Amino acid sequence: MNRADVLKKIYEAGIVGAGGAGFPTWKKLDSTVEYILANGAECEPLMYKDREVMSRESDNLIKGMQLLQAITEAGKMVIGLKEKNSDLVPKLKISSADKGIDFLVMRDVYPAGDEYVLVYEATGRRIPPGGIPLDVGIVVNNVETIVNVAEAVFNDRPVIQKYLTIAGAVNQPVTLKVPIGTSFRECIGQAGNLSGGLTVDDIAVFTGGLMMGGVEFDLDLPVTKTLGGLIILPKSHYLVTRKTATKESYTALGHSACDQCSMCTELCPRYLMGYPIQPHRVMRSMQMTGEAKDRISLWAEHCCECNICSLFACPEGLDPKSICVDNKTHMRENNIEWSREQLANNFLDIHPVRDGRQVPIEQLSLRLGLKQYDQKAPFKKEEFVPRHVILPLRQHMGVPAQPVVKKGDSVKMAQLIARPPEGSMGVPLHASISGKVVEVNAGVIVIDA
Repeated sequence: MNRADVLKKIYEAGIVGAGGAGFPTWKKLDSTVEYILANGAECEPLMYKDREVMSRESDNLIKGMQLLQAITEAGKMVIGLKEKNSDLVPKLKISSADKGIDFLVMRDVYPAGDEYVLVYEATGRRIPPGGIPLDVGIVVNNVETIVNVAEAVFNDRPVIQKYLTIAGAVNQPVTLKVPIGTSFRECIGQAGNLSGGLTVDDIAVFTGGLMMGGVEFDLDLPVTKTLGGLIILPKSHYLVTRKTATKESYTALGHSACDQCSMCTELCPRYLMGYPIQPHRVMRSMQMTGEAKDRISLWAEHCCECNICSLFACPEGLDPKSICVDNKTHMRENNIEWSREQLANNFLDIHPVRDGRQVPIEQLSLRLGLKQYDQKAPFKKEEFVPRHVILPLRQHMGVPAQPVVKKGDSVKMAQLIARPPEGSMGVPLHASISGKVVEVNAGVIVIDA
């Protein structure tokens, strides 16, 4: 099978980045690089999805790595994972024997899974400010994405299921493999039953991670191709209060209380890698207007929104991350950006004390009040078919897919139900269960089992 045929299979299978970003994989792999990096260094507290993928799918992971190497002509392959999962390395080495794959065991720090961090730790190269791994001859894919590539090319299986962790305020934390489109409610039910599985009544659901994920309260929302987990916390929990604060409240608090201690900057992972990001300077922008605000906003541009500044570093409980996000919006709306000369002058060497300022996951969990929820989430083998699935037509970067089925149609599992316009950036969508199409609109396709 030639390269073009392999890329077409990856496209037709509807594969996108499974780690959260959702970039179409066929497009990412249409390049020639020096390194293939498999990102298994999940660093969000309480998450075990990537661990279970590497444990259960080791053969597919290695076959997928070799396939990516062949497509991109990469000379080197590395799998990155955390110390907490180092017990998987012997098993992975058996599967990868004589395949030329190296292993990078990273410290249990946050955010080790950030691709800027992974690229540097694995290769010693730094992605340029605002750039992508391809700029330094590297392709990075989440381990689940790579498994999906192997399944598509060798077994003709499209992406219709998703690994995800269910953890937090549940009786039995688990990692599941569920049909895409399954409701949060039914997934949580697999961590016990919905009434008996939860340890609290009034809950919030963190989607994808406690630090960088969103907060939802609607349990009927569907699992998508990019969702890595559902972390359940009481509505009264500190993290829920912080992450649902309004712009008016966090802006007013920051405007009145920030004393420019600079702890947000001193612990910022990107700052410690030499990037031009200084949240404490951005906090000053709340006192400014006009050209002064424009100029100070530049220090927000390279924020990766990891939330270390807001949820760990700031001694006053302020929200520099959200202020950085707001200032990045201000920059886009006003066409403000670093000049080439400014970037050259402000992209510095790695900070000499970076290693000592990386945030251990255990310390982060203590700070966030998560210790009581810190349990492993082993894989639950029992498969279930949800009563219905809701399949959003946009589960990826790029244009949404367009339906090729109509209400009333009977469909089989893995059948094509939507595809993007010809030549556009997107991927097809497939039925994750067999059943009847009961709704088709501009946003979703709903199938009853």
